[in-house]
Amino acid sequence: MRKLSDNFMDCLQSGFLAGLPQAVITDHDLNLEIREGYLNIYFKGNSIVKLTEAGPTKYKVIIHKAFTSGLTLPSELIDAKTTADLLRNIPQLKQNVVQHGRGSLEIEYEQMIIRANNFEPRNNSEYFIIDRQYTVSIGRFDLIGLFWDRKRRRKHQEVDLCLIEIKFSLNQDIKQIHHQLLRYYEALKPKAAQIAEECETIFHQKLALGLYAQASNRLEAMKTLVISRDFSRFQFILVCVDYNPNSAKLALSKIARLPFAHQVKIFYSGFAMWQQNVKPISDATL
Repeated sequence: MRKLSDNFMDCLQSGFLAGLPQAVITDHDLNLEIREGYLNIYFKGNSIVKLTEAGPTKYKVIIHKAFTSGLTLPSELIDAKTTADLLRNIPQLKQNVVQHGRGSLEIEYEQMIIRANNFEPRNNSEYFIIDRQYTVSIGRFDLIGLFWDRKRRRKHQEVDLCLIEIKFSLNQDIKQIHHQLLRYYEALKPKAAQIAEECETIFHQKLALGLYAQASNRLEAMKTLVISRDFSRFQFILVCVDYNPNSAKLALSKIARLPFAHQVKIFYSGFAMWQQNVKPISDATL
């Protein structure tokens, strides 16, 4: 199960590792994700730090050699000094990622979606991202999160789990997205309760680390939320980023024929512009 031990959490909240989540909170270009006994810090979708619990006061640091050029980095974090040494090098690690040119716009959009929904309280969005690159037996979802309806928000609510797949531009996979969704659906169905429990654990650990920048009253309510174990409430969300509306690659009719089509939602996003999406003010809803 993806979660951190109590000792790991205590060290991140009030011990010598506390600077790590704080760096992510203050630098929205970074993204911290909880794994099974370890964590990753991402920049532009690339892991720039993997931190694994190796003992009560020892955490192993793993960084891709492509990003360590010119840097002297600690191999373990064992105290405030080694943690400060790592944190001091994060700006250069970010620069090395940029210079190396690793990653894709699709991966960058994943992190932008996390930022927009988790770290921008003025957006008051209804979707909160829990994890990225969430693995199931036959593949992995780009993002996983929860839906919290803003019109009926209250404490101690049961909320829907959301499995989010991102497709950038005219990705060839779009043609077969209905098959991909069906495979994921069938793989997830027997594990629905287990997945919901795991995501609920991750969500509450990330809340404890301050990784959701929201109004204080909203945060207090979020701490009481429970993720539904009912698979019929799971949402499968296809995010089409900069999808050309003139293309026929996305076969909505095939998605509509899926037996769980009522659970599938499509969100169009991005910055590329076509006239179909640019409306005169006379056509806009005021």
